[in-house]
Amino acid sequence: MDPYIGKTIASYVGIAGALMVFIGTAFYFYFDKQVQKVTPYRQKIRTATATVQVTIMSDTDINTHFMDRGGYIALRKGRTLLLVMSSTDSWGRQTGKGEVIYRAVFNMDAEDPAVKKPLYSLKETDQIEIYYYSIPKESIILGGEAICTFNGTVRREIAISPQDTKNGICFVHNLENIFSDFIKN
Repeated sequence: MDPYIGKTIASYVGIAGALMVFIGTAFYFYFDKQVQKVTPYRQKIRTATATVQVTIMSDTDINTHFMDRGGYIALRKGRTLLLVMSSTDSWGRQTGKGEVIYRAVFNMDAEDPAVKKPLYSLKETDQIEIYYYSIPKESIILGGEAICTFNGTVRREIAISPQDTKNGICFVHNLENIFSDFIKN
């Protein structure tokens, strides 16, 4: 075989191979993004917010925006923190029925350790801890709700059952059905 023809054939094969690698890589990244859109639990955690409302038994006459007394909501596995959302402010309002409703909107810090972990990692959550600086330390919680939104698309509504606070902290333990569909697809 003529060396010039061999060199030409080798060049064409090399170019075709490089083109195939480029096309394969482009398809991989395109379809990976499409899969992540249909499987939100594989996406990495970027944002998390929670709107939490807790009703306590109290005759205190308030209708206040506590601009410097927020709190936090923490998702835990035992003693390990999985994700924390916090706020610098909260609201308290007497209902007129011997109840005060406390409300806050909590956000995850951009440098929280949960950032860049897959959303399905929150399936390990076995308790949620909620604390408001504005709620008296020894209170009777009549009930409430935490609405958590992850990455702006995955929403969970979590009921807060009646309980006595311990040092102002309330807990949610019954989470079997809350994160059960957080699976790795």
